[in-house]
This record gives sequence, C-alpha cells and structure tokens, in this order.
Amino acid sequence: MSVYTQLISVTEMPMSVIHRPLPSELDEEKVLSLMETIKSGVEIPPIDVNWVKGRDENNNYYFSFGGCHRYEATKRLNIKTIRARIIKSTPSDIKIYLGASCPDFK
Repeated sequence: MSVYTQLISVTEMPMSVIHRPLPSELDEEKVLSLMETIKSGVEIPPIDVNWVKGRDENNNYYFSFGGCHRYEATKRLNIKTIRARIIKSTPSDIKIYLGASCPDFK
C-alpha cells in the first residue's frame, strides 16, 4: 500500500507548524535555483507533510522529512506558507523516522 492512499489534500500550509526533526543535507546551488524559480512565480511541487492527530483532539502534529530544498528556499524567501501534500499518518509511521526520539503525541 502506498503512503498516498492516506493523502488528505494539497494545501497552502503555514511554515511555522511544520516540524523538520532531521537535519537537512542541502545543495546550495539547488536552493538558490529554487529561490529564483519561486520568485519568478513558477509553482513548485508540494512537499509531503505527515499529519498525526494527538490523543487530545485539539493537538495536531505536522512532520516533513523530504522536500528539504523546497522548504529551505521558501524559508529563505521569508514566505509564510508552503504548498504541502497532507498525508494522514500514525504515531507508528513517525516512529519509523524518529525511533526513540518520537514525541508522545498528547
């Protein structure tokens, strides 16, 4: 089964709510190229964002593990939102990436 079977939507998402817990290995030329593309008004592909609902209905957790160049280019341009594919995920899905560092998802 593909992760995209849990795809919720593609949306503009606030950069401030996306957690990127793993350090990015960035190619500076690629980031600069993407910044120019974004500034020219060309729409770039969305990043994947894993969404986990906490035990408390009011708590939502958003993680992004890929799309590091698109995320960084958007961040450097001080753009407050980024196009994102929201993928409904479980705490177990996130634990695959984070192991013992996985949050409690209150």
